[in-house]
Formats: sequence, structure tokens, C-alpha cells
Amino acid sequence: MSDVERRAVRSTYRSLRLAVVVLPALLVTAVVSESVRAGCWLDSLSAYYWTGAHDAFVGALCAVGAVLVVYTGADDVEDALLDVAGLLAFVVALTPTEPGPGCDGPAPVEVPAMLADARTGLTALVVAGAIGWTLRAVVAARSGPPRRSWVVGAAGGAAVAVLAVALLVAPGTVIDRAHDVAAVLLFVAVVGVMLRHASTSRTASARWALAYALLATATLVTLAVVVVLRATVPTWTQSVLVLETGLVALFAGYWVLQTVELWGVDVARPAPTRPGVPGQMP
Repeated sequence: MSDVERRAVRSTYRSLRLAVVVLPALLVTAVVSESVRAGCWLDSLSAYYWTGAHDAFVGALCAVGAVLVVYTGADDVEDALLDVAGLLAFVVALTPTEPGPGCDGPAPVEVPAMLADARTGLTALVVAGAIGWTLRAVVAARSGPPRRSWVVGAAGGAAVAVLAVALLVAPGTVIDRAHDVAAVLLFVAVVGVMLRHASTSRTASARWALAYALLATATLVTLAVVVVLRATVPTWTQSVLVLETGLVALFAGYWVLQTVELWGVDVARPAPTRPGVPGQMP
């Protein structure tokens, strides 16, 4: 690879990383702007799907999902978790929660029926996911070693298959429950990514590994508090909005920290094949 090609690959890699830092800022800014304009705060980040922040909410989550899917992790396990997290981000974006009370009173917000039915978007996600994973398998088979292991392909493919079956068997349940389930599983996958990267970075630096482990622990505890509040409090409170924003901030903080660690690294991913086979660019 020439120096020009290496610089282009490094620039693309860095841009992908920076995108995951910028996109949460887009989402949070849209939520804050909508709240200032409306003069009140809603009960959760998801509630802003039904407001003027709708486009930024859906767009930011879908863009983050796409970047997580295309980004290559430090090893196959991290890569598989990133793929699953990316697909779940799409599901969170495309399946809204039930509309809650807006700023005008206790009555639920009135929304167009077409926006409340997520089947169109999820069907498109299944088709696009199936095409993407098929193309990825074909390219991997034709490119020769080093290849992604079957774990990576199976993780994303299984997620797409589960969603497809659920849409066929119980579309109503998917529409009603997919958002909450996907949101929880998304952050569980993110915690897995953090812990896995903490493990793989331990050989290079114990301080990096400790920082990632602490972020993973904080994310898991915050997620648990959100789930408990959601199950025990009759209505969402603004404390949940704060905690959800904290989850986004913790993920962004992890990504910033990892970006600093890997900024000058040309080959962050070790060779997954037999000794003697060179590694690949992240």
C-alpha cells in the first residue's frame, strides 16, 4: 500500500470514529432545542420521536447504527458485538414508543397512524440487512485471508433473522415492544464492546483497560437504574431522561477515549488467521 493510499484509509477510519462522536451531539442538541422551544422537558429521549426533533432522532440513530456495523473491531468478538449494536440502533430508531403526554397536558400526543406503524421501516431493515450480510459473505469468500470468522457473520445474520421471523409471526408485538427491548439490548451490547476492548487493550496498557472497564461498569449500572425506574414508576419521570442522556454520554465518552487511544494506529486489528499472515486495517 502506497503512502497516499495509507493516508486515505487512515483518514476514512478517523472520520468514521469522529462521526460516532458528532452524531450523539446532533441528537442531544435537537432534544435541547426542541425542549427550549416548547418550554418543557419530556419524560425520555424516545418521547422526542413525536416532536420536532423526530428527524434528528431517527437520522442520528440510523447513522450511528450504520457506522457501528461497518466499523471493524479489535477482534472477532468485539466486531460481532458492534454489528449487533448497530442493527439494534436501527431498530430503536425505526420503532417508536407509545406516544406519551406532551407539553400541553396529560393527554397522549396525537400522531399520524402511519408513523406509529413500524412495519414498513423494519421490513426495509430486514431486506437491507439480508443483502448487506450476503454481500459481506461473498466479498469475504473472494478476498482470501485474513477473513472474518464465522462468529462475526453469524451474529449479524442471526439478529436479522430473528427480526424477520418476529415480523412474520407477531408483528403487533414487535411494534409494541421492539423499541424498549432493542434499546436495552443495544446498551448491553455496548457494555460488551467496552469490556471486550478493555480485555484486548490490557496487554498494551493497564490504564486504558481500567478506564474502559470503569466506563462499562458505569454504563451497566445506569442501564439497570433506567430499567428499574421504567418497571416500577407508573409514568416516566424526567430522572429517566437524565439517565438516558447519561447513557448516551457514557457511550460517547468511551468512543472518544478509544479514538484517542487508536488515533495514530495504522493496524489496530490483529491478524485473525495463522501466524505469518499480515493484519488488516481497522
